[in-house]
Amino acid sequence: MKLLSLFGSLLLVLLVSCDGSTSKTLISKNQLGQLTPKTEIKDLKTILETDSIADFDIETRFGKTEEIEIFDSKGKVSLIVEPKFKNDTLLTIDEIQILDSRYKTEEGLGIDSNFKAIYKNYKIDNIQNSINSVILNINEIGAYIVIDKKHLPSELRFDSEIKIEANQIPDEAPIKYFWLKFKNLD
Repeated sequence: MKLLSLFGSLLLVLLVSCDGSTSKTLISKNQLGQLTPKTEIKDLKTILETDSIADFDIETRFGKTEEIEIFDSKGKVSLIVEPKFKNDTLLTIDEIQILDSRYKTEEGLGIDSNFKAIYKNYKIDNIQNSINSVILNINEIGAYIVIDKKHLPSELRFDSEIKIEANQIPDEAPIKYFWLKFKNLD
């Protein structure tokens, strides 16, 4: 009986320690914590109750709404939400730029990761070469990640036309930008 009681206590401790704090910061396909493609912009303050949200104008200018900055408890920008229209009036989330290292995938990939963490854990579906960076598309988690070309070998830095392969990107190259793109589930 004591063994059963001890097991129950351990199970309770495990459940309490997994109270969702990691699920609130988990990056996965079509989800960032509790945010999903169906999340309405008006609900951000309720869902992200421990963060503060910059005032934003829901009115549009030329069919675009402003980006919405989400601040952590220390006043640092942790997320930038880009809204989209749905049914002409309802605003939902189009994509989120992740700036806070608390947000990670199950494999531990986050803004503070390097290329090795991407290459080791995910299939890179496409590598786009731009003037100053390479953009990695990872469909598995619905992300696109930017790496600054200053971390690439010199023969790849200045040619935006050359095809860049994953094996040409150094393992230690840090992530510059991390975006999560939400797909419409309707």
